[in-house]
Amino acid sequence: MKIKVYIMHSDKINYKDDLYKPLLEHGLMHDYFLILPMSNSFIDKFAKDLINESDIVICNLSNSNFLLNVEMKWAISQNKDIYYFIKNDDKKISKFKNYKYNVYSTTDELINQIIALLKAVNQKELILKRDNIFCLGKLENVKKKTS
Repeated sequence: MKIKVYIMHSDKINYKDDLYKPLLEHGLMHDYFLILPMSNSFIDKFAKDLINESDIVICNLSNSNFLLNVEMKWAISQNKDIYYFIKNDDKKISKFKNYKYNVYSTTDELINQIIALLKAVNQKELILKRDNIFCLGKLENVKKKTS
């Protein structure tokens, strides 16, 4: 089953050209189910419901606005795994000092960071589903003790 990834962002960025298009062109749709909230497929659905349906959330903090903050609170309240990204020249970067985020400077850099993250998450998920043992990214043979 594909991992459902909600892509969270402000509507103040050029999300179609700087986020959606590069992700879709990279071919991620083959390995992941991307939930792009402002796309034609999801525009009429409630963000809260889409977040609830997702397995993980990728949040671009750049040019944040009120709606992005609301979506972040929904995702946090649902205990979603959230991975944050922010552009290095964003004026509000200090607002997010309590968050662990990845910094990027170009669209290509952002897309490469997201792809690397998704590959790592996907690999972890496969290991967890296979044997329910995940130890520093590598599967361990564990013999059960018999009494």
